[in-house]
Amino acid sequence: MNSPAHTHGRCSAAPAALAALALFTFEAESSSSSSVILAKIRAAYATPGSVSCTFVQTYAPAGFAETAPETGKLVLQAPDKVRFDYDGPEGKVFTFDGAAGRQYVAADRQLVVKRLAPGDRERLPIVFLESTEALLARYDATETPGENGLVEVVLAPKRPGALKSLSLVALAATGEVKRLVLVDGAGNRTTFTLTQKISGAKRPDSDFALSPPGGTKVLTE
Repeated sequence: MNSPAHTHGRCSAAPAALAALALFTFEAESSSSSSVILAKIRAAYATPGSVSCTFVQTYAPAGFAETAPETGKLVLQAPDKVRFDYDGPEGKVFTFDGAAGRQYVAADRQLVVKRLAPGDRERLPIVFLESTEALLARYDATETPGENGLVEVVLAPKRPGALKSLSLVALAATGEVKRLVLVDGAGNRTTFTLTQKISGAKRPDSDFALSPPGGTKVLTE
């Protein structure tokens, strides 16, 4: 025969177990739902050719207002190539060829080459090109439906790293990303607003491993 104390303990444990089960079920469904939209995003950008779009980039240091926006054209090419061509008279270009980042400023006649660590790569929109399995191995995903057919997926690192969170707002039907928001460990926020997505032919490697004109000063970090 159970004592009153034992009976009370089992009754209290039951709601706790049910709550834990409900939480587990919610997390599993959220992860499954996020997997669907992340897979659509990858399918939309990891094409046999290249994908380009226009961008508006803003940066907000923690505790301060956003700086003036920068605009330009972004090119992505699977598996991990990125090119930003910025508008403006400076002639600024940033590329990543899968190993090194390169920033060229024509007005300064200078090219800076830096081999990017994993934390640096996470700040680039190559997240669009990664497999769902790879992303969910590194991040916990939460999906929130939005208006006008949009859905937001917030990725929170499972382990501390360069980023605190990464948010993608995309069209649920096609996976086209409309906004990417990166928040680093210090609370600094970088936002990319993306429009005019176009699929194109595969670009040559030289588009991502910049070869500047003669007389350019090359700095390696």
